[in-house]
Amino acid sequence: MANTSSAGHEGTSRSEGIIKHPKFFFDNTLVVIQIENVQFNVHKYQLLKSETFADMFAVAELSGGDVPAEGSSTDNPIKMEGVSAHDFECLLTVLYARDCIGFPSFFSTRQPEPEASLIIPAFRLANMWNFSDLREHLVPLASRVLDDVAKIAFARELNIEQWITPAYFRLCHRKKPLDSEEAKTIGLEGVLLISRIREGRYTNNPRSTCCGEGIMPRCINCGAQYDVDHFLIAEEESKQEINAWVQNGCKFVN
Repeated sequence: MANTSSAGHEGTSRSEGIIKHPKFFFDNTLVVIQIENVQFNVHKYQLLKSETFADMFAVAELSGGDVPAEGSSTDNPIKMEGVSAHDFECLLTVLYARDCIGFPSFFSTRQPEPEASLIIPAFRLANMWNFSDLREHLVPLASRVLDDVAKIAFARELNIEQWITPAYFRLCHRKKPLDSEEAKTIGLEGVLLISRIREGRYTNNPRSTCCGEGIMPRCINCGAQYDVDHFLIAEEESKQEINAWVQNGCKFVN
């Protein structure tokens, strides 16, 4: 009897000392989601990273009842409207990739970064469904795969304010003019901003000499020469003008 009691006590002590790892004890509950005519069987813990899905599951748990919960089977999936199966696949690819130590964007510098065709749809859904942590991590990735015109359009769509001023600044100071598609994407106000700043640069900044011997910085009014620091001031002034334009709702004050 003493041995049995001792063994039972030892077993109880062991069970009381066991804890679940806070990071790597995954909930294996699966949720069936249907988008268009495609069904996905996804781990619930991945969806709980979204405020939208977390609220959805919380409401379902409060409702209770004997009726099987949506998402519990292929016959009773959670149906999502207004998104495409392809975009949801991109979101899941990024979500699950982040759990793998080989995900190039976060852990490895040797592998190529994900392309825009993966990052952008995932970003849109992360923004729509409030995957706040994922959205934060996708911002620098998206920044690297988008050109400045696309950044402006994407920043307006998803309210990424920190992209707008730098993107316009680079467009204002690049040598290549806007093409028709870029102008259409940016819109009339953006085209006017770029035109206005470029006109100011070419009006106020110096030209090469007629002999091709370099630049002769001069005041266009009195003819006095000035040093190269004025170029830096001009760039800083254009950045301030762009920032003021953005703060004013992308409209001119005067």
